[in-house]
Amino acid sequence: MIFLSLYSRADGANIQVAKMIHPISNLPLSSKHRVSQIRFHPTQPYLAVQSHDRSVEIFRVRNEEEVRKKQARRKKRTKEKNQQEDDSRKENNLAAEPDAQGEGMGSDFIDYFTPHLVVRASGKIRSFDFGLNETSSKGTTQVFLTFF
Repeated sequence: MIFLSLYSRADGANIQVAKMIHPISNLPLSSKHRVSQIRFHPTQPYLAVQSHDRSVEIFRVRNEEEVRKKQARRKKRTKEKNQQEDDSRKENNLAAEPDAQGEGMGSDFIDYFTPHLVVRASGKIRSFDFGLNETSSKGTTQVFLTFF
């Protein structure tokens, strides 16, 4: 969430710009290099992140229904895992440990993004952009790279 506020004096001489950035979460990037450009596709559910290691990582943005399904699968796997642990404790006559894992699972920011593709170039990428391919078949998109 980024807020940008502009304040000016009555004479308009001084303009003070205040930026407040609130970090929400981190995307799991395959690169450990610094991010240099981020861009959303104008019409498709894609987010692209360029780093300084000759690559552009493309993430697919999930919709609300896909996020709910992912959370339901995660909750089911956690429940199955806890059941297996409880069964193994009963076999070994161990007391059950309190477990709050999986309780109150809300939607997390990271659940909305899934890694889709990594585009690698033979040289350092200066910039990239998505192509507006409205007439192409579903599931394809163009990425233009400028590199040296």
